[in-house]
Amino acid sequence: MPSAPWQWIAPWWMWSAGGSTAGSIQVQAVPGIDIGLAEAWGLYDGGSRDVVVALVDTGIDYTHEDLAGRIWTNVDEIPGNGIDDDGNGYVDDVYGWNFYSDTNDVYVGTEDAHGTHGAGTIAANADNGTGIAGIVQSDRVKVMAVKALGGSDGSGTTASIIQAIQYAEANGAQICNLSLGSSQNDPALYRTMASSDMLFVVAAGNDGTDLETSPSYPASYDLDNVISVANIRYDGELDPTSSYGAASVDLAAPGSYILSTTPGGTYSYMTGTSMAAPMVSAAAAMVYSAFPNATLADVKDILLASVQKLDSLSDCTATGGMLDLGAAMAYAATASTGRT
Repeated sequence: MPSAPWQWIAPWWMWSAGGSTAGSIQVQAVPGIDIGLAEAWGLYDGGSRDVVVALVDTGIDYTHEDLAGRIWTNVDEIPGNGIDDDGNGYVDDVYGWNFYSDTNDVYVGTEDAHGTHGAGTIAANADNGTGIAGIVQSDRVKVMAVKALGGSDGSGTTASIIQAIQYAEANGAQICNLSLGSSQNDPALYRTMASSDMLFVVAAGNDGTDLETSPSYPASYDLDNVISVANIRYDGELDPTSSYGAASVDLAAPGSYILSTTPGGTYSYMTGTSMAAPMVSAAAAMVYSAFPNATLADVKDILLASVQKLDSLSDCTATGGMLDLGAAMAYAATASTGRT
């Protein structure tokens, strides 16, 4: 568990006693509307299993000081020698691969803010005396940069996303965060995800629509290895921009006014289901690393069974609740999948 000073600057989503949050953006938080991170850290010893969370997204600023030691690297690749040392089909993919431009450069610049922000939420260092604290504080959990989106609008093709997913799994990722979506359903994407052994955590979307009548993909895929995530605000209400679905969206997680890492050693607030999904990916990584007997299917069941129920989410998500990582860790400790 991180040392004491972080307690005085914790954002609303870590744990909330109510009142206004500190920082450049003030929001009036409601007590208890948080993910129970203090309780989770109290039950987490760093884990006993290595876990890789792939961010199929824009790129990640892997040079950011708050992400030092948290980014996956391909240890079988020799940097800069122009040779595909590990024979995986990608030359010098030391930090992952850029499927948007088909290069090994997964960090281009400011266009990679979206992915860098998600990486910080998952795993930014807590005890380095700067910046923020990510959810998972463990050297056993790494974030893999798989760039499939880019340009000024952060767009990409389904073909690039499929390639990125396949790369992530082939290179050891067990959890895949997809903070992306489209109203167009590509059967090839469905087949790729359905045949994967990874657990996918998918943003529900920011159109404020009911996915039961206006589907978004891949959030609307009815697959056992998909968790679809809505955005809950600091006041315990679904953010008005968040899409929802009584059957197609599994749970909500904090996604409004989230401070995290951004390119060039900076930090920024962002809002959206794209910010909520990495919370759940991080929670999945923590549970999976801590309980080596648990399967990824078990992890999904644990996260959904341990949500904090809220009236505001009763008709918006299948569980009627928001992520409660503290409860999930406690639940997992007493489940048949417990530690060895």
